Amino acid sequence: MSDIELDPPAPAPEPPPVPPQGEPSPPQRRGSIAAGIGLAWLIMILGHLLLMPFRAATFLPIPELLVGVAAAVFYAKGIPRTGQGLLLGLASLLAVALLLVAACFGLLFSGGFR
Repeated sequence: MSDIELDPPAPAPEPPPVPPQGEPSPPQRRGSIAAGIGLAWLIMILGHLLLMPFRAATFLPIPELLVGVAAAVFYAKGIPRTGQGLLLGLASLLAVALLLVAACFGLLFSGGFR
């Protein structure tokens, strides 16, 4: 018989692509939504606790404004996810306040406060 091969040789595998040379870009900090929500709750609770001794300022929306300012600062610094978390935290606080008012209103009109 002859020395003829019936199967062609397998092609050599290609080498992996080489990444471009140069300085690697630093990872971009985007923040955390959970940290923003926690920070919003912290600002609101501590803000209202600090305003309690001043009776005239107790019901002013100063902590709410601070949360909005903090969200704007985080957006300006390039940390948008924490800014979004602050706004979500503010919305959740307003939702909790709305639910508490609705519950008290329901108790009041159903005769639950006797």
